[in-house]
Amino acid sequence: MFKRKLLKQSKIKRILLKLLNVYAYDKETLNNINPEDENNHKNFIKFNDKSFIFSRGYLDLKRKIKKLDIFYRYSPNSKLWNASKNTERIIQNIDKRTLISVSLLSLKKSIENMFLNLNIDVCIHLIADNSDNIFDDQISKILTHDKIVIKKYISKIKGNRGSYLECCDQAQNSEDIIFFIEDDYLFEKHSIEEMLITYSRISSLLEKDILICPSDYPFYYDALYSTSLFIGKNYKWRYVGETLLTIMFSKDIFDKNKKNIRLVGEKINDPFEKPLHEIYKKNCCIAPVGSLAYHISRHVPDVEDNWKDLWDKMYQKYLNLNLTSNHSQK
Repeated sequence: MFKRKLLKQSKIKRILLKLLNVYAYDKETLNNINPEDENNHKNFIKFNDKSFIFSRGYLDLKRKIKKLDIFYRYSPNSKLWNASKNTERIIQNIDKRTLISVSLLSLKKSIENMFLNLNIDVCIHLIADNSDNIFDDQISKILTHDKIVIKKYISKIKGNRGSYLECCDQAQNSEDIIFFIEDDYLFEKHSIEEMLITYSRISSLLEKDILICPSDYPFYYDALYSTSLFIGKNYKWRYVGETLLTIMFSKDIFDKNKKNIRLVGEKINDPFEKPLHEIYKKNCCIAPVGSLAYHISRHVPDVEDNWKDLWDKMYQKYLNLNLTSNHSQK
């Protein structure tokens, strides 16, 4: 590698850029020349404003994020789908109430982390199926936060499809970003921030709304479909053609694809999520390369093995809340 003489940045140029509020970068040193950011030799994204990627330059983030409506459906007294026992999980002998509580706590921690850097409204819509007042009060205590609005609903139709359709019913009143979440997903601390920033950036890049799956499912590596890679905040993302039912999308996509979205709960499909996969043929759906959330089901939830460390950490935090007098990991 031959040596290069790097040119020093001109102070006059810096002052001029600051006065004109112009964003640019030095072609010799590749340092950012930006009155609002340090020259740290890195890509960066300013939420709801601009992103800078060296290979592309600046991108105006025209797709602004106004509000996040989370629809969290849970069923503490139901068995795992297609299982003979309600403890058949990758984490042995875990009861469903503990699983939901730990998963919800991880979601809250991720939202709290997002509040450190992003200023948007968040509402969590709790959709109860086969629950009871004691457990409902317990998870409300877990989620309590002065910046999080919590609303509660009881599914009008019992069962997995019924609670999903209740999410659809309530999502009709959403304003912007919709996030459907099942009750057995464990979230990384940086998940929500990464997803929202990535949603804004990739939607701005493609000039249309997208769908985002937070999990890097192992079955993606057995699928033979064309894909592309995108840069989010700290993760790389790729096209996918299938997901489960934990998925983020916009109110506009919901309105335009309401029929297929509701078909998941209105008819028997094989696979269960097949109507969503039809939507992905016409609308870009992306998933992270490396999971932001882990599906704690019967199978290993990720191609990496660091999910168990996260579970142990969040489970201990849950125990420290003193809400587990009757329900604990066996």
